[in-house]
Amino acid sequence: MKKNLNYFQVRLEVALPTSEYVFGFINISHILYSKLTEIFHEQLVEFKQRFLFDDIGGYVIDESLYQKHKPYFDQEIPFNFDFTLFQYSVSICSVKRSDRKKSYHKHQPPLLPLSEASLT
Repeated sequence: MKKNLNYFQVRLEVALPTSEYVFGFINISHILYSKLTEIFHEQLVEFKQRFLFDDIGGYVIDESLYQKHKPYFDQEIPFNFDFTLFQYSVSICSVKRSDRKKSYHKHQPPLLPLSEASLT
């Protein structure tokens, strides 16, 4: 029997309040589950979750939660939060290993040759 291997990605969803569609996603998989559990503890208790992402689509980051964890968010998430424009939530998704698209480079890009024409 062949095993199905999955990759899991935790992402910050950025949405316009007036739209049913997500504006964009930011990969925040580098944040430890233990830290996410600490941040979303009140929502875990409210929704009677046994563990993080147990039977729920995601967790909301409202302005008060953001202010409570602002130093950590600002350090770990490369994004400027704007609560007058966007709504934010954190969710998890999984992708089969066989379907996963490479989203990184193994090497830095090569240096571009400088010609005298490009310097003038």
